[in-house]
Amino acid sequence: MVPSAGKTETPRDRRGGAGARAAGWLTRRRLAVMAGALAVAVIIVVGCAYPLQFPPAPLLARETAAGFVRAYDTNADRRADYFTIQDASGRIVRIGYSATGAPSPTDFVNLDEIPAANCRHVVLILDGIGYDAVEAFRQEGRLRLFHAPARLISTFPSMTDLALTDAFRGVTCVGYEVVYFDRATNAVVGGDADYMGLKNESWVGNLAYRAGTLMDPLSYLYPDAIFEKELGDFKKVFDRRDRTDVAAYFVGTAGLATRQGAEGQRKVLEAVDRLVEELVQKTRGLVKVTAFSDHGHMLVRCDRVDFRKYLQDAGWRVADRLEKPRDVVPVEYGILTYASFATHDRADLVATLLQHPGVDLVVYGEPEAVAVEKPGAKALVERRGGRYRYRAPAGDPLGLAPVLEKMRADGLLDADGFAADADWFDRTLTHTYPDAPDRLWRAFNGLAEHVPDVVASLKDGYCAGSSSRAFWLPYVASTHGDLERKSSTAFIMSTAGPLLEPGRGLRHRDVPALMERLTRRPWPPPAEGKPK
Repeated sequence: MVPSAGKTETPRDRRGGAGARAAGWLTRRRLAVMAGALAVAVIIVVGCAYPLQFPPAPLLARETAAGFVRAYDTNADRRADYFTIQDASGRIVRIGYSATGAPSPTDFVNLDEIPAANCRHVVLILDGIGYDAVEAFRQEGRLRLFHAPARLISTFPSMTDLALTDAFRGVTCVGYEVVYFDRATNAVVGGDADYMGLKNESWVGNLAYRAGTLMDPLSYLYPDAIFEKELGDFKKVFDRRDRTDVAAYFVGTAGLATRQGAEGQRKVLEAVDRLVEELVQKTRGLVKVTAFSDHGHMLVRCDRVDFRKYLQDAGWRVADRLEKPRDVVPVEYGILTYASFATHDRADLVATLLQHPGVDLVVYGEPEAVAVEKPGAKALVERRGGRYRYRAPAGDPLGLAPVLEKMRADGLLDADGFAADADWFDRTLTHTYPDAPDRLWRAFNGLAEHVPDVVASLKDGYCAGSSSRAFWLPYVASTHGDLERKSSTAFIMSTAGPLLEPGRGLRHRDVPALMERLTRRPWPPPAEGKPK
C-alpha cells in the first residue's frame, strides 16, 4: 500500500477543473514541505549507526568433519568468538562460542534440541517480499538458520490488510483498501485519516512492533532510512523481554521493493539474515524465528494508467456517485497492479476495460458465480460447499484447461465438474494464476465488507491508483495487487521446524494452525493494545 503523506482528496478535488487543479497544486506543495521536514526528522532519529551488530561476513568458512563451519568476530577484537555449524542439507544446526579467542569453539549449543516451549518466538512480517526472492537468496547459502521456505498464496487482490487479516484471524476488512465505494451512501468512503488510524488493520493489535503510520508514506520516499529505523526499534522491543511472542511488521520492506525492485528486496533479506543470526547468537539459541510476507511483487517497472481519462474518452461519465446508467466511479488509493470500479453497467464497463492494452483480465460477481473475462474469452467460477467448478463457455481466460484435463484423468472431478478446494489449490500452486478459483470467489464473497462491481487485474508494466500517490511516486520499480503468480506468491519459513512437505504451499488463513503446530502456543499472540 502507498498512502499519501497528507489530506485525502475530496469529491470536489476528484471532479477536476481549475479550482481542483489549483487546490491539488497547493496540497502537493504543502505535502512536499511536510515530507521534507519529516525527512530531516527521520535522519535525526535514525542517526548514522547501522542497527545490526552481527558481522556481515565471517572471518573464515571451511568444511570440517563436523560440518561446514563459519567463524565470526562479534565483538570486533579481530578474533573468532562465535561459530555456526551446518548439517549436510546446509542448515545451521549447532552454534559454538569461544570466550578465550581459541580458533575453534569450546562451548556448543545444539539448536534442534532446544524445545520451542523454552524459547521466545519472533515473527517477522516482511511486507512485499516474494517467495522467488527468498528461495534464490537461500540458494546462495543465506538464511540457513531457517528450514526451507514454503509458498504462501495471498488473497486477490494481493493486498497487505486482506492477507494479514487472514493470518491473524482479524476482523474482516471494510474494503480491499481503506478507501472503498459504499453503496448505502452511494459514495467513496475512507482516506488517509482512516489509514493513519488503522481502520482496516485489526491485525495490528496483536503485534509487539509496528512503526507509527506516519512512517508509511516516508517508507516509499526514504525506504533505506525507514527500514533501518524499524530494525533498530524492533531490537529495542525484543530487548525489553516482556513477552514470549514478539510479532513485528516492517513497512520499510515494501518501500524498498517499490522503489528499488529486486535490489531493494535483496537488501531486506541481507538484513534479515544478519538480524536472525544476531538474535540466535546473543540468546544462545533461545529464540525461534518465523518470517513471512503478505504478498509478492511484480518486480517490473510500471507506468500508471489514468483510468479516469481513459473512461471519459470512451464515453463514460466519471463521477463520485452513481446516478446515470453510464456512470462509473473509480476507487483509487495506492499505486497497485489492479483497479476497481463501481458502476450500474458492468457488461459495458468490462467491454471497455478489456480494450485497454494494460488490462490482463476483468473480474466481476454474478448471482451464483464469479465471472472472469479476457478479450474473446469468459469463464465462471462456481462454488458448491467446499468444491469449485471452472466453467468456460467461451475460451479459457485463466488457462486452466490443462489443469482440468489432468484433474479429470485423476478422478478429482465429480459428475457436475466440481473439485475439492484443496485439490484446486494443490494443482494450481505454481500456475500463472495460483489458487484462482478460491481467490476469485472470496474477492466477492466474504473477503471484505464492501466490494467493487468490477476489478481489473493489470499486465506487467502497468499500474493504477490515485493521482496524489502518483505525484509522490513518479518512478515505481515494482508493485503488487494483481492475480498473477509473482504478485500473489508470498513466503513463510521458520527456524522452529519444517513447515510442509517439499512442493506444498498454504494460504494466509492457514497460518494460525501452522503457528500453533510450530510453537505449541495459541495464535495470534494476545492483543496488548497498540504495538510499541
